[in-house]
Amino acid sequence: MDLNKMVVESLEKMEAEGKVQEIVDKHIQSTVNDVIKDLFGDWSDFSKALKNKAKEALQVNFDDLNLRTYNHLILQSIKDKLDDEITNQGVAQIKGQIEGILSDTKREYKLSELVKELADEYDDAGELGYEEYHEMTLHVDQPYGSWWIGLDSRNDISEYNCKYRLHVSEAGRLHSVEIQEDRYGKKRSIENFDLEAVTKGLHGLEETLFKIYASGATLIIDEEKCELEITNPEYE
Repeated sequence: MDLNKMVVESLEKMEAEGKVQEIVDKHIQSTVNDVIKDLFGDWSDFSKALKNKAKEALQVNFDDLNLRTYNHLILQSIKDKLDDEITNQGVAQIKGQIEGILSDTKREYKLSELVKELADEYDDAGELGYEEYHEMTLHVDQPYGSWWIGLDSRNDISEYNCKYRLHVSEAGRLHSVEIQEDRYGKKRSIENFDLEAVTKGLHGLEETLFKIYASGATLIIDEEKCELEITNPEYE
C-alpha cells in the first residue's frame, strides 16, 4: 500500500472536482465573518462609539425647556427632535396632553377660584350633618413683597405641611409651585413644574396651577373672597 500515492491522488481528485477551492472559500468566509464580528459586534469599540453618537443625536435636554415659552420651545422642540427620530405613541400622547392642557388658558386667575377647586379634593362632604361644615386650610403671607401661599383641603394644617405651596410675585406672577401628597405611604413632591411631572398626568387644581405657571398668567390674591367652609351639598 502506497499511502503517499493515495493522498496525492485524493488531493488531485478534490482539486479536479473543485472541492479544495470550496473548502478554502468556506474557511476564508468564516474568518472574515469573525473579523467583522470583532469590528462591528455589540461590544466592539466601533459599535460602542456608534451607539454613543446615536444617543447624542436622539437626546432631548428637557432641563433646557422653559415652560413659560411653551408655544415656541416645547412644541417646536418636540416636533423637531422627536417627530422624526422617536415616532411612537408615547411622544404623541405627551404632545397631545400638553396641547390639551394649555388650549384654554386665561390671562388672569383668582386665588378664590383655586380654593373652589381645592374643595373638590375633600371627599367627605356627603358625611357632614345639616349644620356641620368642614373648613379647609389657607395661609397667605406677604413678608417681603412677594406672596407665600399654602393650600390644603384638610383642616388646620401648618403652612409648611400644606399640600400646595405657591410663591407668587407682587405683580401676581406664579414663580414656583410645590405639591406634596402622601400616596401609599410615599411623599410626592413637584417643584417648579417640569415636563416629567406633566407627563405623569395633571388633574383638577394641579392642572390649573400648571396652566397659570406655564402660560405666565396673573394670579390675583383675593383672600377676602376665598370660601374655606365646605357643607353637605344635600343641604344647600
